[in-house]
Amino acid sequence: MTLADDIEMVRGHVSLGRRHIAQQRERVAVLERLELPTDKALELLDLFESMQDLHEVHLSRLLAKAEDRKAAKMPPHIC
Repeated sequence: MTLADDIEMVRGHVSLGRRHIAQQRERVAVLERLELPTDKALELLDLFESMQDLHEVHLSRLLAKAEDRKAAKMPPHIC
């Protein structure tokens, strides 16, 4: 798998994670409106948010690695 493939895959994870978090927040809101227990739903939301943080850090590292490789290939500036 190439670096570009890894970046694309992790971007997908970040995007999917954002959707999961939004959906879970909506579920929590519905439970709150219905005055139902939210403990488990909030635990799951916390897990989703923790995983999202990991995905975003991973993406940042991959993008930095790609930028480093790009910079290494550029010829030095002539003054």
